[in-house]
Amino acid sequence: MIPTFDLLPLLIPTAVAMLALPFGLRARAAESSVRAVYLFHRSGDPLATVASADSPAFEPTQLGPVLGAVRAFVENADPRNGAVQQTTRRFGEEGLVAVRGQYLSACAVFRGSADGSLRRELVRFVREFEARNEANLDTWEHAAEVADEASSAISGIAGGIISSAA
Repeated sequence: MIPTFDLLPLLIPTAVAMLALPFGLRARAAESSVRAVYLFHRSGDPLATVASADSPAFEPTQLGPVLGAVRAFVENADPRNGAVQQTTRRFGEEGLVAVRGQYLSACAVFRGSADGSLRRELVRFVREFEARNEANLDTWEHAAEVADEASSAISGIAGGIISSAA
């Protein structure tokens, strides 16, 4: 049998390492909570909007600049051979990632710093949604027929925590 005093020097460093490990990993992995996702038709008309139920309300001083950035991105379409266009803006703790495809613009407002992962998720969403629904996206009236599907699809993004390690 090992005497207790010989085991104690081994347990203390092990316990310290076990306690520190989750905090160290959490500090290194940047996470963002998605607050809202907006989907617009290329006409500039809104198609779907989903907000996270877990996010606090925007302060009035924050909301104006965020909505202004969304409006500017959606209105200033610059079609380039079907290439996906992207932008990221920061508003203190809040950020905006916007992606424009051939027919749709998806904009996500988030809190945190993992904008690269969120941008990849939005690019994937826009490409896949446009490919699946291309026949219905030529006009806003036709696009409105798939608005429920669009809303359901962006709900998965709006309710998520995006990790930069993803």
